[in-house]
Amino acid sequence: MQRTEDSTYNVPRFLSFIDLAYLLEAAKAADEHLAAKLPIESNDESRHVIGNLNATRQSLIRAVFIASYSIIEQNLDELVLMERTQRNIEISPSDLKDKGISRSLTYANKVLGKKIQVNSPHWQDLMFLQSLRNHLVHYGPNFSNTKEHDEKFFKFSKSKYVTLRPIICFTILQVEHIFDLYMKCINDFSTQ
Repeated sequence: MQRTEDSTYNVPRFLSFIDLAYLLEAAKAADEHLAAKLPIESNDESRHVIGNLNATRQSLIRAVFIASYSIIEQNLDELVLMERTQRNIEISPSDLKDKGISRSLTYANKVLGKKIQVNSPHWQDLMFLQSLRNHLVHYGPNFSNTKEHDEKFFKFSKSKYVTLRPIICFTILQVEHIFDLYMKCINDFSTQ
C-alpha cells in the first residue's frame, strides 16, 4: 500500500521558487482551518481560545515567512552557481565576503557582469525582509528594551509587509505581497 508521503513532488534547486506556491497554499489552508475554530461567543474562556489560536496562526505564518526567505536565498544562489558552471568561471560565490542574497547579487553583478539595480525598490524591500527574517531567527517575534530593537521596531512598523501587535505578525495578504516581491526579484535577477 502506498503512503501519501511517498507521492511527494520535488523540484530542482534552481526551480525552488515553485515551492513558494506550495508553501503559500499550505499557509492559507492552515490559516482558514484555524480561523474556522475561532469561537463566536465572548467570555473569558473563549478569549483564551482565541488568543491561543491566533498565537498558533502567527507562529505558523512566521515559520512560512522564514522558510520562504530561505527558498529565495537558495534559488538565487543556485542561479549564480549554474551560470558560473556554464561559463567555467573559477571565482566561486563562496570566495566573496558577502553572505546570502547579498552574495548572489554581488557575484551576479561583479563576476557575471549582470546589471541588477540593487538600489531599486524591490531589491531594497528584499533587503528589508532580510533584516526582518534575521530578527525573527535570532530574537523571535519580540523586541527587547534596547536602542537597537527600538530602531528595528520603528523601521518594521512602517512596512506594508508586516504588522506589529506589538510582536511581529503577518496576515496571509502580507505573505502574498511578500511572495509577489520574491517573484519580481527572481524575474529581475533572471532577465539581466
